[in-house]
Amino acid sequence: MTSIKRRDFLTSSLGGAAALSALPAQKTVSANDRIVVGVMGVGGRGTDLVELFASMPDVELAYLCDVNERRFERALERVEPYQKKTPEMVKDFRRILDDPRVNALVNATPDHWHGLGTIMACQAGKDVYVEKPLSHNIFEGKKMIEAARKYKRVVQVGTQTRSCDYAKKAVKYIRDGHLGDIRLVHVTNQMRHSPREKGPPEPVPDGFDWDMWCGPAPRVPYSPGKWWLERWDYSVGGIPGDAIHQLDLARMLVGVRYP
Repeated sequence: MTSIKRRDFLTSSLGGAAALSALPAQKTVSANDRIVVGVMGVGGRGTDLVELFASMPDVELAYLCDVNERRFERALERVEPYQKKTPEMVKDFRRILDDPRVNALVNATPDHWHGLGTIMACQAGKDVYVEKPLSHNIFEGKKMIEAARKYKRVVQVGTQTRSCDYAKKAVKYIRDGHLGDIRLVHVTNQMRHSPREKGPPEPVPDGFDWDMWCGPAPRVPYSPGKWWLERWDYSVGGIPGDAIHQLDLARMLVGVRYP
């Protein structure tokens, strides 16, 4: 894989300001016009999304992509009950982007691949569903917004509750004045985010493209585990990565842009 420098790529490839679009809650297509989707990253959350998209009657799940080929078997088991055609399994997501049949990319990678993966998909003419957090940092988030508008793509971020009926009903209830004038919203998130120690270096397992996993982030010696969740080069940390669900809901309920 050719080395990609995050900031150089993002700065040189885009221009102009824009805003993210939102995928409609329902997308109606004929039986002969199914939406062709590829999933990038089939870890825990990615595998759940594989099943969700495969279960939709108007979706063809054409690709499963992960740098760790040992994950394919479990992901395939989630597809088999819903579609007869076996998705193609690839380790490089650019294979998905090169296929003109693909309409949309589902990005369920670690945080440091959200921005670049989404931008490259937009450039390739694909719509995108990207898991939260939107991006690794604010700079990348702005470039993703620019890409969505520049390439006229539909991009949705998987922030919990944003599209739920109960949240919409709560917004209407509050906006109709049933709680009076709201002066303060207190958000509490009680999920523990203890630091995770990075283990000693180990040989890269067979079938694991470690260079691609590191991608635009620094390449460090391989060690297993989710140590990357608490390290700035790869992760946003607990507040934008998890508490954002509650913060976003609070903003939505009272109609403010920022806390």
